[in-house]
Amino acid sequence: MERFVEVGAPVLFVPGINCSARLFLSQFPAIWKYRPVMIADHRKGGSIGEIADNILTAAPPRFCLVGFSMGGYIALDIMRRAGERVEKLALISTSARPDDASQAAGRAERIARLSADAPDAWIEQRFRQLVDPARVDDLNLMGVYRQMALEDVGRDAAVRHLIATLDRPDARPTLSGISCPTAILVGEADRITPPALSEEIAESIAASRLTLIPDCGHLSPIEQPEAVTQALLLLLNADQRTH
Repeated sequence: MERFVEVGAPVLFVPGINCSARLFLSQFPAIWKYRPVMIADHRKGGSIGEIADNILTAAPPRFCLVGFSMGGYIALDIMRRAGERVEKLALISTSARPDDASQAAGRAERIARLSADAPDAWIEQRFRQLVDPARVDDLNLMGVYRQMALEDVGRDAAVRHLIATLDRPDARPTLSGISCPTAILVGEADRITPPALSEEIAESIAASRLTLIPDCGHLSPIEQPEAVTQALLLLLNADQRTH
C-alpha cells in the first residue's frame, strides 16, 4: 500500500542578500513531497518592515516560514507583525541583533563598493568570506553565488538590501513571544553570523531546536544541502500523519 503523508501548510522561503530561489534548489524537491513550496520576492522595499509587509500581502493566510540570513531578519519581523499566521519557523544563518558600529561600517563600505565598482570581482571576494575555508576555491559554488547575485538579484536590489539591514530593529525582545515549533540552523564555521548568535536565538525561543552544521560556513543550503534538508524535514513533518 502506498505511503502517504498528509499535506500541511505551504512553506515560504525568504532568501538573503545576493541570494535567490537558487539557494534552496536542493531543498525544494524533498519538501515538495509533503508541502507546497513558495519563494518570497524580497527584492522590493526600502526597509525590513516594508519587505515583510510586501511578503505578507502575497503570502497565503497560513504558512511555514524559512528565512536565510537577511531573510531571517525579515522572518523575525513577520513573526512580530503576524506571528499567528506562521505554523512553523526555520531560521538559517541569521541573527536577532541589530548591527553594531563595526558591522554598520562594513555594510556602508559594501554599499559604496557595490555602487561604484565592477560587481563581479566584489562578488567573488564576498563569496570567499561566506563559505567554509575549505570551499573558498569551489568554482561550482562560486558560480551559483555569482548567478544569484548578478543575474537573479542584481546590483540595485543588493544595495537596497544593505541599506534596509542597516536600520533593522532589534528582534531580541520579541523572541520569547514566538511559540510555534522553530528550527535554528547555523554552520559551525559561519564567519558572518557566528554560531553564538543562533545559540542566543535558541535560548529565547522555548519551542526551538538548534542544529550546528559541521564543515559549513554561512551558505549552508548549498554548502551542506543534505544537512539543511533533513533539519527542515524534521521540523515540517514532526506532527504529520502517515497513511
